[in-house]
Amino acid sequence: MLDHQERISALSHVLWISGSPCAGKSSIGHAIARTHVFLDYHFDPMERNHVARSNAQNNPALMEFLAMDMEQRWLSRSPEVMARNVIESWTARFRLVIEDLLAMPREWFIVAEGNFFPESLTSYLADPHQAIWLVPADALCERVRRQRNAERVKRQKSAGMYQETGYTEERRLRNIIDRDCYLAHYVKSQAEIRRLPIYEVDGSRSLDEMTLLVENHFEPYIVKRLSQMEHL
Repeated sequence: MLDHQERISALSHVLWISGSPCAGKSSIGHAIARTHVFLDYHFDPMERNHVARSNAQNNPALMEFLAMDMEQRWLSRSPEVMARNVIESWTARFRLVIEDLLAMPREWFIVAEGNFFPESLTSYLADPHQAIWLVPADALCERVRRQRNAERVKRQKSAGMYQETGYTEERRLRNIIDRDCYLAHYVKSQAEIRRLPIYEVDGSRSLDEMTLLVENHFEPYIVKRLSQMEHL
């Protein structure tokens, strides 16, 4: 069993792209990993695995969410209450993220992308350039969510699975958008309190430009880390 300082050392090859939904983190993480032949790790695809490893004791917020029906999840709760449940659930899942990353190869860099909150991640960083937080501006958050919803509806219609729900569909989408805006503001405030590197994404930069921005942030740490490895 590693102590905390040993875990920091064991995770020193991890580059963290953190933040909140709709900021483009997944696309940037994929691009950097593909370009530099780094390993990559993504929080969202690990959800089912994390659910299987969770219970009412280690993640009560997740179990509460799973026990809800669709109306309780997306319609009957306020966006603020939805966001607080997400914060508690994702915070509890972070211990599983650490377990996952410690089990991965340590010979090269890993790009870890996901909704990792500053208060969870900060104590695992060996250097400020090891992580960056990306959050969307409110207008971008709404645009991305509506685009994703339109694509989901199109796929469901193509597969003959779409059911028209009228105003409830708009209410559900509005609640999710407002929840995600709340999360973005929360992450931004938590990062600013800790003086962590954070960038508010407004959609004015292309994916290539945003990827370059994140790469430039990581470069000093990568150079330093490679230099350290050469002297081992």
